[in-house]
Amino acid sequence: MASVEQILDHILDRAVVEGYLTPVAASEGLAHSAGFLGFQELDLPGPPILDGALAVDLGTGGGLPGLVLAVKTPWRWLLVDRKDRRVVFLRWAVRQLGIEERVQVVLSDAADVGRGGFRVMASLVTARGFAPPGSTAECAAPLLAEHGVLVVSEPPAKSTVRWPEAGLCSLGLRDVGGWASDDVPGPANYRAMVRVEPCPDRFPRRFHRQVADPLF
Repeated sequence: MASVEQILDHILDRAVVEGYLTPVAASEGLAHSAGFLGFQELDLPGPPILDGALAVDLGTGGGLPGLVLAVKTPWRWLLVDRKDRRVVFLRWAVRQLGIEERVQVVLSDAADVGRGGFRVMASLVTARGFAPPGSTAECAAPLLAEHGVLVVSEPPAKSTVRWPEAGLCSLGLRDVGGWASDDVPGPANYRAMVRVEPCPDRFPRRFHRQVADPLF
């Protein structure tokens, strides 16, 4: 019988064939996705995330990081993508892994998810290459419960401030720091934000408004 890691490798290889991942992203996928869990080593407000809590991955695409994290954690996962073909692929992958009972794949724009029944329900939101920082934060913040955490993957360190304090504050978020994983060439970089205040009802705006008038 194939191991979970072997099944994941097969799924990621299939994602490359379908054009959802590059070969490099697939080969580094397991290690890069595991790096998102580094937020648990930070000094965060609130209790640890409990088993069965809701986590949301925005723009899951070929399965990274949401599909991998769903296997590695005891949480319920909502995998969000707005492309029909990718959603069909992800639902197939969830069945291959046998995790249908706690993983739901949703065909939707992330802004619509943030205005629906999952608003303020998530203990964790993850995003890997989902959108520019302003849109990523705006789509994630409404989903977060009190002390919920947004974790993003970051490009190589730059001098520019990608997550300005004022912009995060307008969404009820606070930057709590970044970290790197040496398990991925580069190394891979990550950052976490915590919900410290309720996100105003006007967010998230429609995606075209976020693009035309970004918060930051």
